[in-house]
Amino acid sequence: MSKISDASKAHTPRTSDVTICLDAGLADERNGLMAELAAAQKIKGDGRLTRKSAVDKVREQIAELEDREREHLHTLRFTKLSGLAWADLAALYPPRQNVPFDVSLGYNHHAAAVHAAKVNGVEIRDGETIALDDDDWKTILEIGAGWDVDNIVTTVLDLNVLQASRAIGRLKKD
Repeated sequence: MSKISDASKAHTPRTSDVTICLDAGLADERNGLMAELAAAQKIKGDGRLTRKSAVDKVREQIAELEDREREHLHTLRFTKLSGLAWADLAALYPPRQNVPFDVSLGYNHHAAAVHAAKVNGVEIRDGETIALDDDDWKTILEIGAGWDVDNIVTTVLDLNVLQASRAIGRLKKD
């Protein structure tokens, strides 16, 4: 068995990335184009090969839209907090009594994870690390889909709680 203090020699906090899409309303445009595509696919062409069909034109519009949608993808990186920092942060959020997972942990896991994300989350853009400010987080939490926010919460919780829990469960010998 190794000495506890030896663990710090090779320790670097784990990180994990989450990609979110802040589509700024492009989903409505996509839905409209998909409806146009479905309608165009029902219409038979006139047999000419030199002219683009309605289907081809809508598919081109969809491809252009996808390029614009990619501009709204953002990669966020989160870093595991120290155990003490996580414990102090989690203590700020009492468990929701109607959420069994919160009750078993002893704190509101959702609120604690969002708080932790704000503490150390950064954006990775073109290989550069960009700090996120309060306005960025307001936008992420208001515009981001529930899917995006849940991925952030799950990732932060995984880094700070679940990885250690799984390792102990897997390695513990009675």
